[in-house]
Amino acid sequence: MRLLIILSLLTTSALAQSANQAAVDTLTKDVATVVFARIQQPKAQEIYAMLRDCGDGCDPQTIIRTVGGWDAVGAKMQELSELKNTAQFNSMAPAEANTAIRKQLAQFYARYKTDNNYGKPLTPPVQAQIIARIDQLLPPAPAPEPTATVTESSASSSTVADEGTGIDPNALRLSQLEREQKEKQDNQLWMMILSGIVGLLVGAAGIYFALYRRAKAEIERLTDDNQKLSRDVDFYRRTKPANEPRQSQNEPNLKARAYDAIINELGTSNPLEAIKELKKQSTTASKPAPRPRFGEPTIESALVGEPDPIQVQTPIEPLPPLEPLPPIARSEVFYCPPPDQNGQFDVSQKSPTLIPESAYRFSVSADNPTLAMFRFEADPGRVARFLTYRNYMIEPACESENPYSSVHTRIAMRRDGEATLENGTWRVKTKALIRYE
Repeated sequence: MRLLIILSLLTTSALAQSANQAAVDTLTKDVATVVFARIQQPKAQEIYAMLRDCGDGCDPQTIIRTVGGWDAVGAKMQELSELKNTAQFNSMAPAEANTAIRKQLAQFYARYKTDNNYGKPLTPPVQAQIIARIDQLLPPAPAPEPTATVTESSASSSTVADEGTGIDPNALRLSQLEREQKEKQDNQLWMMILSGIVGLLVGAAGIYFALYRRAKAEIERLTDDNQKLSRDVDFYRRTKPANEPRQSQNEPNLKARAYDAIINELGTSNPLEAIKELKKQSTTASKPAPRPRFGEPTIESALVGEPDPIQVQTPIEPLPPLEPLPPIARSEVFYCPPPDQNGQFDVSQKSPTLIPESAYRFSVSADNPTLAMFRFEADPGRVARFLTYRNYMIEPACESENPYSSVHTRIAMRRDGEATLENGTWRVKTKALIRYE
């Protein structure tokens, strides 16, 4: 089948083509042969084999269309062979046609040299061999200088040509080796770049983790110091002052009994006379009796003492009845659990001492018993729980001067809050100011 296709192509091209058109077909066939030589694909290799078996002047586009699968390359070959379809080219002399074919090959290479399928196979030595075959079909005009695409080395190497295409297999192999070497160098360059990037990333990751561990250790140390200081401050705040000396409870009772006895003895209701007599007795009783010397007789003062002076009682106007004294108002301190969302404290759960459920310390002044100052004061072991549920236990009664973070472990007071007594219930009037630490 392949042989029949080749024979039909040769017969058709031999009957219908001129020398200029045959040279263009030879150019197109050689370029297609070089392109398909480096494509490792079954249909591409089949086209390559048919192009090698095809003689000069056969149309490579017909072979590409017959095998199929590579219409894109066939379109490029059609573009390269457009020159033979112009009447001006067909009427040119061989030298002029040779120049036009050289120009067509140069323009094709300049247009597609960035495409690996065309730029890499069409190296300058390969182009020189193709031009040498065109020179055999269409002798060029004599020129003093060689053309840019033909060199001495390529001209000498063109003497040994392949029977099918006229392209030196050594030059084709050299082109493939150069392409492989360039690809290997590109791969090595990319591997070096990727290795450098990976090394930089690994180094940056190591530095980041080292700094992270160092910062974490420093934060833990500062947190421990902060907790220790917090415990010390709480301990010193809870330390109670030493007990103050208290007056004897019997002393007021003794004075009251002496006062009643003097009133009964004097037979008067005038308290001034009774107070004067009480002072005299206390002064007389406070003076110590002189101790007798050794050998002196002891004389009782009651026997030798002077007689009491006779007191003349003057009538005194009776005093108005004394009004009962108001009860003495005292300051009060107690503890309450957190308020509800409306800022109301449950008075039924207040305690005179700090208990685990308590969170706020109230101080009520004796001057204004309906107004209390409160502050956050809780058991250190319960602070973490209050911080976890701060929107229920802290925020209804306190406002903070800094946002809360998970590293915060204690609460410092900045300003006490105020609460008013309404219908037997303490309600937040002014929130306390705190700071998370």
